[in-house]
Amino acid sequence: MQIVLIIVSSAVLSSILTALLMVWLWRQIWREQLEQRLRQLQDDMGRTVETRVRRVVTESLADIKPSDVWRETTWKAAKSGSDLLSDSFSALLAKWRKQPDDIS
Repeated sequence: MQIVLIIVSSAVLSSILTALLMVWLWRQIWREQLEQRLRQLQDDMGRTVETRVRRVVTESLADIKPSDVWRETTWKAAKSGSDLLSDSFSALLAKWRKQPDDIS
């Protein structure tokens, strides 16, 4: 009876250790994939923001007029910033929703 108990306990312990190892490996792989996706999204958003900021600055500098310069420029900068944030958030959410949930 003692031998059967040793065999069963070693089988259970082996199963538990195997399961713990698999969970640890799964989390490591999942974390790397998640970090890679975040880096890719960050790079995409960085390029988008850089392009839009350059466009806004170029437009703002090209439209400088003597009358009401401050008011118009401030309004354009605020509107462009608002549009930039809105577009960036919508693009981020769209990319996030498009990615498949193959890691659950």
